[in-house]
Amino acid sequence: MREGPFKESSYYYPGERIQAYMESLGTTEIYENQFLPAIDRKIAILTHDDEFDPEMFRIERSQGIRSTWFVLAERLEETIPPEADVHLHFDKEKSTLGEQIETYRSKLHRYPRFNRIHRLLWRANNFDFPLLAMSGIQVDSTLIGERPYRPTIEGRVLPIWEVPFSIADRAERFMACYSIAADSEVLFKDGLSPITILSHPFSVCARHQLISCFYEVLRLIRRYHYQSMDMTSFYDQFLRAYDPCGWKGEDHRVTIFPPAGARQDQKGKGES
Repeated sequence: MREGPFKESSYYYPGERIQAYMESLGTTEIYENQFLPAIDRKIAILTHDDEFDPEMFRIERSQGIRSTWFVLAERLEETIPPEADVHLHFDKEKSTLGEQIETYRSKLHRYPRFNRIHRLLWRANNFDFPLLAMSGIQVDSTLIGERPYRPTIEGRVLPIWEVPFSIADRAERFMACYSIAADSEVLFKDGLSPITILSHPFSVCARHQLISCFYEVLRLIRRYHYQSMDMTSFYDQFLRAYDPCGWKGEDHRVTIFPPAGARQDQKGKGES
């Protein structure tokens, strides 16, 4: 790999609307991210990106494993079973967030509550968190880390949770995705909870030459007696109830669709 300039995908944020949204939240004396207090249950949240994999889903169901699927808008197929926990995989290289949310809504007849950004293309906390929160996203899982938290920006605690992932498929090439530990079993031995896992579908691993963590994670969940949860169940049982500053889980979605003749990502109206 050669070092030097390269072309990186860019997304034009609706800067004025983000600023107006942030001002509408009001300020507090809080200046730290608000982390979820320790929970006394060992929880594993298995997640998958890009597309739905029927074979992987069948294996999980046969072992009593629940998971969440972050699916690209164009791959939301009618064949996905209704019991699957499916949410948005926002692709900044395809179209605006508003357009992808509308595609999701038109196909699944509901708005997405959770998201992970495709290729982990995260610009900055004060760009991405407000954009997602004002679009009605309640949980994001794009970042890498250990503990769920609500982000604080300039004294404003945003009405969105970040549930970072700790374990991911391994790659033989240089990628943005990684696991926090050299040996993922350490996290289970230490009783970290929740442990959020990013395991790509088998077909995605094959296309991108990823070494899947799927079977290893299933083994560790059984060995260390972790409870498997999808993101919806985890949110409903743990995140919704924790309210450090009076949010109470209300829907903070605002109008994100641009007026006729304009686009959300139109250069000159936002920040690149």
